[in-house]
Amino acid sequence: MLEKIRIQRFKSIHDAELAFGRVNLFIGGNGSGKSNILEAIGVVAAALNRGVSDSELSRKGVRLTPPTLMKSAFKNYDLPKTLRLEAAFSGDVAYAMELSASDRDTALGFFSEKGSVGDQQVFGRSGNGATALGGRISRKPDKYRGIWDQTRSAFDFPEDVQRQFDAIAKFAIYAPQTEFLREINIGKVDEPPIGLHGEGLAAAVSSLLSQLEGKNKKQTYESIGLVRLPGWTKEFSVDNLDPALKSTGTAEGGRVYFVDKFMHTSRNRLSAYDASEGTLFLLFIAVLIGHEQSPPIFALDNVDSALNPNLTQKLIEHLIDAVEKKRSNRRRKFGPDQIFLTSHNPTSLDAFDLLDDDQRVFVVARNNKGHTIATRLQPAEGMTRDDWARVSEGRKLSQMWIDGEIVGALGQSL
Repeated sequence: MLEKIRIQRFKSIHDAELAFGRVNLFIGGNGSGKSNILEAIGVVAAALNRGVSDSELSRKGVRLTPPTLMKSAFKNYDLPKTLRLEAAFSGDVAYAMELSASDRDTALGFFSEKGSVGDQQVFGRSGNGATALGGRISRKPDKYRGIWDQTRSAFDFPEDVQRQFDAIAKFAIYAPQTEFLREINIGKVDEPPIGLHGEGLAAAVSSLLSQLEGKNKKQTYESIGLVRLPGWTKEFSVDNLDPALKSTGTAEGGRVYFVDKFMHTSRNRLSAYDASEGTLFLLFIAVLIGHEQSPPIFALDNVDSALNPNLTQKLIEHLIDAVEKKRSNRRRKFGPDQIFLTSHNPTSLDAFDLLDDDQRVFVVARNNKGHTIATRLQPAEGMTRDDWARVSEGRKLSQMWIDGEIVGALGQSL
């Protein structure tokens, strides 16, 4: 689990440190820097996977900004030569790196790196070369690949280091798009089980449903229950539709269908092209949290996409429940360990228990210098549930957001 990150000189973030729970929600105005926080985590994940090339950053869902624009460029500050990211994980495992790029560079490159557990450095790189487990690496490391990627198979690193780095290396930022969910466009899936925007939905759904025949069918049933939340469909599957019932807008190979429980049996199968956008979004999330190949740590940018306020709250409650079940049941071999979300829908807050340290909400805003600041929304230290109910006068957090009582949540500068 990623417990903390410090972000320096990255895009709109001059210097910020955030301590995370298991489910983390970022709210705030447009352009405040919510997605930049997710992308900072994505850069760490890329560095601990294959490196920081454009192709790898893209696989993590990081926008392909020109490398010089990845570094902050605030007024009254010297233009920085590097950006720095420091990540702390469970088990006292840590990773830090600096990335550099000049105006002539077409990609970011490593300036320095350090992986450690406790006080022990297990690998690193600087201008003097690279090391692993106390020994010097004789060959010059690739500028665009992380040391972890170049050494993990050749050195016997501590188990905690391997577990934490391998988990975050699978991290990605998901942002489903309608044209892929409706199977109008067909894109590639960089990492199973599904593409960042919904590419490969039919294959992912087919694979998910096949899990119902295995030993993890109960956990799979829990995830696919999401699709029934809108109330109109009782079943979904993957099959070849009758050509007479298949919309012409569907791309070749589109095979996801839903059964509308209110319609006549001869006309009750709807393709992904004809189904509601919100239901498709929920199907995507069902795959993401219920598939055995899904990453244990991931982000959803705009978790409220295509959902009405009630479904937004129910979806997040389902996500929180899935993470809690994974945390409390060691027999669960897959499922989300940690989730990062952004939202502009006030009801997203109503899914959170601010007194549960595993559930954290961050208000993201810009200060008077334009720096992104992320402040955790939480009751005062020592406050009980009764105290909180009294202070909030029984109002929901969504109402407090709408009424402007959560500083910065409506996009105000700090």
